[in-house]
Amino acid sequence: MIPSAIEKDLFYEFLRLRDTWPNQNVEIKGSSLDESQAAQVINLVLKYDTLVQFIALDANSHPDPVVEELKNRQADGVTANITREHHPGPIPHLHQLGEAVRAMPNQLFLQAFATWELIIRSIREGTLYFVQRQPRELGDIAWVIDRKDRTMTQMEEAWSTLILPLSESAFCKEPLACLDEGEYSHFDARYGFTEATADPEMLRHIRWTDSVYGHLHKTKDWVGTDAKRLLTEQRTFQDSRDSLGLQLSDMLAAILRRPPTMVGSSLPAGRILEAC
Repeated sequence: MIPSAIEKDLFYEFLRLRDTWPNQNVEIKGSSLDESQAAQVINLVLKYDTLVQFIALDANSHPDPVVEELKNRQADGVTANITREHHPGPIPHLHQLGEAVRAMPNQLFLQAFATWELIIRSIREGTLYFVQRQPRELGDIAWVIDRKDRTMTQMEEAWSTLILPLSESAFCKEPLACLDEGEYSHFDARYGFTEATADPEMLRHIRWTDSVYGHLHKTKDWVGTDAKRLLTEQRTFQDSRDSLGLQLSDMLAAILRRPPTMVGSSLPAGRILEAC
């Protein structure tokens, strides 16, 4: 997560750092970095007010029968709470969505599930992090996702179709934590709504979520978050060759996966965790 206030400075320093390396390609993959270059990348990120989140799993520790069971439960959950109160229009799409989840290859499902967890955690921790440091940044949130192909891939489709309903379920079960003394005016002005400002369709949806997940104990000062606007209003799929932010993310992820002995004496392994 890179604040727009320091984005240009960070990317400028990143380009200067890359220019000192012998492998000066248009895009340098994190897997090609030696331990000295890896240490330089971490030290660069630590200089700026960024927040780095990682979600990792070992696919070998999740046998296919276990993944299949979880995948089928997730697929069933897509349509589990449909009632006669729902508008009939989106119901066929929800059934198609459930079957699309069921048909996913296990490896792709695990990747999609990890991505979803990463997004939820980034929202939860990112808002708490920046509201205490640069609250103005929370009024202009953009997502840049690594595009793996020139056409819409299965992962991109999963992001576009699954993330929104999954995030709603997650935040209905565990609402977004906020600091009483936090400056949320920028965030609320862009992504917030109240019962007084919500349109009739949104109010109907709120009543439905209350019936499914239980009343969310709204106070008179309650402000909801428009998840659709937050997750889709500024969302782009880019080729990492054209995005310094994606290249930097790739490098940090590759460094995280290195065995601790590869970090080198110049940067103890604990400093990698500090960068997270």
